[in-house]
Amino acid sequence: MLKEATTHTTRIRSISQLHRGDEIEARLSVGPAYDDVVIRRGRVQETAPGIGVVWIMDHATGMRKAINTDECSVWRVA
Repeated sequence: MLKEATTHTTRIRSISQLHRGDEIEARLSVGPAYDDVVIRRGRVQETAPGIGVVWIMDHATGMRKAINTDECSVWRVA
């Protein structure tokens, strides 16, 4: 049996903590009885702390995507 790789995630409370190239996940809360659902995962391309937006290069689509931090939580993946 193969051992699964474990990833360590840290919640980002301020966009100013992010840097270009950081690997992040955007998570959406689906209810009080459920864990957050990962809706995007990728590398940070650009941040706009004033408007609460992070742009990433999405791993699933290979496209640049905007993440609004008012709508979801952001987690650094290590």
